[in-house]
Amino acid sequence: MELNVQINKAVPSFDDLTFIAIIEEFSLKNKSIAKNQIELFSNFFYRECQKEKDLFEPKKTTIQLKNLKMNHILKIQEHVENLLKAGELEESEVIIILNYLSKFCRFLTNKEITKIYYRPPSSSKNFVRNSRNKSPILSNFTSYMKIRNYAPATIQNYITSINYFLNYSNYKPDLENQEKYWKISTEQFENHLSKEVLYENIALCTAYGYLKAVRLFLRFLYEENHIRFMYKIPQRMIQNGKRSNEYVNLQDLLLVLEKIFECSNHILRDISIFLILTETGCRPIEIVNLNVDDIYFHEKLIVLKSKKSHQRTLCLTETTIKFIKEYLQIRKNYLPLISTQALFLSDTGTQIRSHFITYLCRHYNLKTFKEIRFTPKSLRHTFITNSLNNNNNIEQVKETVGHKHLVSTYYYFYRDINSLKKLFFEKKLL
Repeated sequence: MELNVQINKAVPSFDDLTFIAIIEEFSLKNKSIAKNQIELFSNFFYRECQKEKDLFEPKKTTIQLKNLKMNHILKIQEHVENLLKAGELEESEVIIILNYLSKFCRFLTNKEITKIYYRPPSSSKNFVRNSRNKSPILSNFTSYMKIRNYAPATIQNYITSINYFLNYSNYKPDLENQEKYWKISTEQFENHLSKEVLYENIALCTAYGYLKAVRLFLRFLYEENHIRFMYKIPQRMIQNGKRSNEYVNLQDLLLVLEKIFECSNHILRDISIFLILTETGCRPIEIVNLNVDDIYFHEKLIVLKSKKSHQRTLCLTETTIKFIKEYLQIRKNYLPLISTQALFLSDTGTQIRSHFITYLCRHYNLKTFKEIRFTPKSLRHTFITNSLNNNNNIEQVKETVGHKHLVSTYYYFYRDINSLKKLFFEKKLL
């Protein structure tokens, strides 16, 4: 797609040989970029950088890319958006310039010239707001659960499970009242989950969780007079999850973090989420509930909230604070809804959900190891275990992770048998 000729003529050329060499290397790395587009981008970028004194040494015409920061990139973005508003650039042209800007920032970061994790604004042409709205039957099922006072997290988990069920069953609205369809679909879904368990793709307790959601969904259909049968989960599929203390090796965690830097299109958001999980041992819902004003940058504090753990304030490291601060600089590029103050946003500008954090963990595990080695729950268990093994006061650990009962925290001592013996002989377990 060619850019506006008038704009192109207004962009000055440059004779900075160092920058020309960088642009040529960038162009070779991105062979799909048309020559006229790379020329326009480089000229436009260079002209904007000339406005910044800290990017040029005194009396020199060589751009100092090592001094390039996020604030420079955001100024370029702002200028491009102003040109769009003034009618001097078309939306398609803006998309091209900002996408190239994003690619160039990643290129400079990979070459270790500077570190900028820029993400351009979401394009209105790439998505339609609210295009992911639930179908009427899922909306009605959600209302059904709300009336019966199901917790929001439970509702979200059940909706995710039923989405899986409906997608597997190729559901269409005109099938809603066909009882035979629901019977056959449920039986086929049972067989599918049985095979997944057999091939060790999922645990039996996970399959049971899916079927519990299906059971409630079919009860909803029964009460709405769409079907005339009640579903019962086969005994062979019933198994509640066993309590476990999963532990994440530091090396595995570091490899996943490296993979985020390598392949994520949302580096600042995703890294911030993983670091908060690692440093606080919080639950995914507490990440979801974070608002912009729940981070106190000067004090390096974060306020976590959930119904289960109530509210608590914890410390973050300088590194994590830095990534969150940089993410906030580009948060507006997610086109947040006016009504949301949520800290972390999805591609459509809405508040992320708990299952999204689970998805992130799963996604980067598969990218890194070709298997799932840990979950957000594993990171929480690891934090608690490490805190106890580092001789932190158990009451303090209990408060930090939001346990209501001390016995929940004692459970994690099992990894350190010497600590268990000491507690037993001192009769602290009684």
